[in-house]
Amino acid sequence: MDSGSETDQEPKRGSARRKGRKDGLLTTGDMARLSHSTLRTVRFYEEEGLLTPAQRSDGGHRLFGPRELDKLILVTDMREAGLSLEEVKTILELRRSSKTGAAASKRVCEFLEQLTEEMQRKITVLQRLRQDFELAARVFAGCRHCENENAPPSQCKLCGVEKKPPELPRAVRVLWGLEATEAGPKETPEP
Repeated sequence: MDSGSETDQEPKRGSARRKGRKDGLLTTGDMARLSHSTLRTVRFYEEEGLLTPAQRSDGGHRLFGPRELDKLILVTDMREAGLSLEEVKTILELRRSSKTGAAASKRVCEFLEQLTEEMQRKITVLQRLRQDFELAARVFAGCRHCENENAPPSQCKLCGVEKKPPELPRAVRVLWGLEATEAGPKETPEP
């Protein structure tokens, strides 16, 4: 998935223009709407110290600057990508907890490089799982109209669905309880 692309159905987060406030500040509702998030999420991140309101309205409502919207979008993206709340806090604190710009830059680079390597490993696993699941779904589609009351998996060999692809995906073998030798050759070992 290309995170830089937009679809017609889903505009880029934060791209909608605010109507109303002349000072450019955003309400909690604006923050939620523009980040495709929820009020609860915005409040949670504020309670956790990740977001800071610029001021409060006369009615006591929190008002945020545009920089906080960028931060909210980055935080929600990092959380959706699987980073823990502590990792997110660490990233956001690295600059402030460094004595010099050079030290901050070094610490941020090292931390981001480490996270990037971890993400690449996860991407590799996710791609492998996606491919296995897509292939498994095709095999299982052949079982949708099965009338064998004993299947799956004890009588699957009767219809031959498991023999259609040259090699069954791991998900089919595991979920249908088939041995790799029954299903064909084993897949190449994982890295």
